[in-house]
Amino acid sequence: MKKIFLATLFLFISILNTNAQLSSAYTNRLQFVLDSVCNKFNIKGASAALLVPNIGIWKGTHGESYAGDPITSDMLFGIGSNTKTHISALMLRLQELGYVNISDTIGTWIQNQPNISGQITIQQLLNHTSGLYSFTDTSVFWDSVFNDPAHVWQPEQALQFVSTPYFAPGTSWHYSNTNYLLAGLIIKQIMGQPLSLSLQNYLLTPVGLSNTIFFPEQNSSAPMPHIWSTWFGAGNLEDVMATYGYSNNSLFSLAYGAGAIMQTAEDNAQFWHKLISGQIIDTSSLNEMMQFIPIGISLGHPVGYGLGIFRYENFFSGHTIYEHGGTNMGFINENLIDSVTGTTISVLTNQDSINNDILFLDVVAALHKVSQQMSPTDIQEILGTQMGIHIYPNPASGILNVDIANNSAPIQLSLYDIVGRNIVNKEMTTSQKLDISRFTPGMYLLKMTSNGNMVYSATVRIN
Repeated sequence: MKKIFLATLFLFISILNTNAQLSSAYTNRLQFVLDSVCNKFNIKGASAALLVPNIGIWKGTHGESYAGDPITSDMLFGIGSNTKTHISALMLRLQELGYVNISDTIGTWIQNQPNISGQITIQQLLNHTSGLYSFTDTSVFWDSVFNDPAHVWQPEQALQFVSTPYFAPGTSWHYSNTNYLLAGLIIKQIMGQPLSLSLQNYLLTPVGLSNTIFFPEQNSSAPMPHIWSTWFGAGNLEDVMATYGYSNNSLFSLAYGAGAIMQTAEDNAQFWHKLISGQIIDTSSLNEMMQFIPIGISLGHPVGYGLGIFRYENFFSGHTIYEHGGTNMGFINENLIDSVTGTTISVLTNQDSINNDILFLDVVAALHKVSQQMSPTDIQEILGTQMGIHIYPNPASGILNVDIANNSAPIQLSLYDIVGRNIVNKEMTTSQKLDISRFTPGMYLLKMTSNGNMVYSATVRIN
């Protein structure tokens, strides 16, 4: 039942569209917080997005690509291992369409490769229980990258760096980039076309994600920031594109299905919102993706890994969140989607001298805190003073007071329950008290329209 409820909750969050918008007070606060935290940790450049279901999306930027070239919200950043969630979703979508079954063993497609057992299942690749050695764990791999930083590799060449497995398939858990490199190669063989085309045709284009590319198989006219890295010059933070001629081609081509996507912060936030709300894969696939394996404790909270997705239980504000950060040379990013509110946050940076923990626990957490402390819509800003609507108390128990002052036109009030059913629908011309004592405790969506136009929208908790 919990699995069905989870998918239903986010479907409810996503299907009820309103004409509300994020208030300037809310977005100004988000920008102030982004700048403050980035300044505190000396973050060179960042692009951020925060999506509030049914209301809107904020896009904020901080810092520069290089001197005189500020970060802009249309820039494509490498999202590193956040790519894995996209690949997992694509594999599940292809399973829905009958192209593959994730219980299939990989030996059909991956053969005669040392240290790679054909008896591993696709599911074991996606949840990191294959035991396969991560090709990025060896210094030989990194020497190959740095020796020719402009070289474009074939992804199959990365398999030469796969050493002895960590454990027998299915017996433990260990994060491994090899798993998703293989998943990408399998999709390429199944579909008989470049992985980038399958991503576009089956995952991105159908849901309108047009600012995402699979690099370097694809390129784009969209701007890409210079990257600042400590990986070359003895730990010094440098613009490695200007100093060493680094072009992303080498590491991105080797990362392949494990980390080769470039994306705007807005597209990243939209992807996570659309994924969890059931717009990319169906409920059955989403439930399959969310079969979490306990993998440890973080700051006292249990952490689980599903199919390309992390779950942090009771983490920020006591809410369980889902996420998958990423790291690539010069790029570190983190994101989350709040399972209670549906609020989605993405922060992408062009600097690798910070770490993912700082980005997640300080930058993303600070933006999430704003989302919990402030209402994303300022009622007076949306309505002016002419409607004079006031809803109280919230949370409510028994009676919900709806005050309407100076109203010259009837207002249509609608209240929706957790599965999107319209349980209250009435016309109002005066203030009223709504009896809600018979309703099941939980979150509800209240919408008010006048002459067909949205004038108020809010979530209401009934205790």
